[in-house]
Amino acid sequence: MRYIGVPFYYIGKRRLESALEQFAHPNEVVIEYKSFELNPQGSMYSGKNMHQILSEKHGMSIEKVKKTHAELEQQAASIGLVYNIDQVKPTNTLDAHRLTQYAKSIGKDKELAEKLFYSYYTDAKLISDHDTLADIAESIGMNRDESMAVLYDPSKYANEVHSDEATQ
Repeated sequence: MRYIGVPFYYIGKRRLESALEQFAHPNEVVIEYKSFELNPQGSMYSGKNMHQILSEKHGMSIEKVKKTHAELEQQAASIGLVYNIDQVKPTNTLDAHRLTQYAKSIGKDKELAEKLFYSYYTDAKLISDHDTLADIAESIGMNRDESMAVLYDPSKYANEVHSDEATQ
């Protein structure tokens, strides 16, 4: 499952979880999280909000983008998610993906993915910030120092991220 960056992934994740609750054999389903950077060449947070970025990228009016985002927020709310698109901080997600790859190596990827989605779409956290990422990791029981060591070494888990992306 891909995550972050694309609001429909979090909605899709929640819908899949809901469907699995109705499934007779949920323990037979294996969910594997895969890295996918929507914009690998994207910069760190520029100060622009999601409305501005999409308006510029797609040549749409801010009003039309806001209307689309309001509909997306309603769709999320219909399945119990709270999206605060006005406050989301679009940013490069490579480090979040590298941290998730590390989390996968210690059996915490599913928990981290959920917390990253929530942190990004609901709490509007800047998920390219290393301290923020370490806080998120620590909140699910990951070792903060080990997480920071991964984040401060750009080569750690980068191959795993790029390998996932190459297979999609």
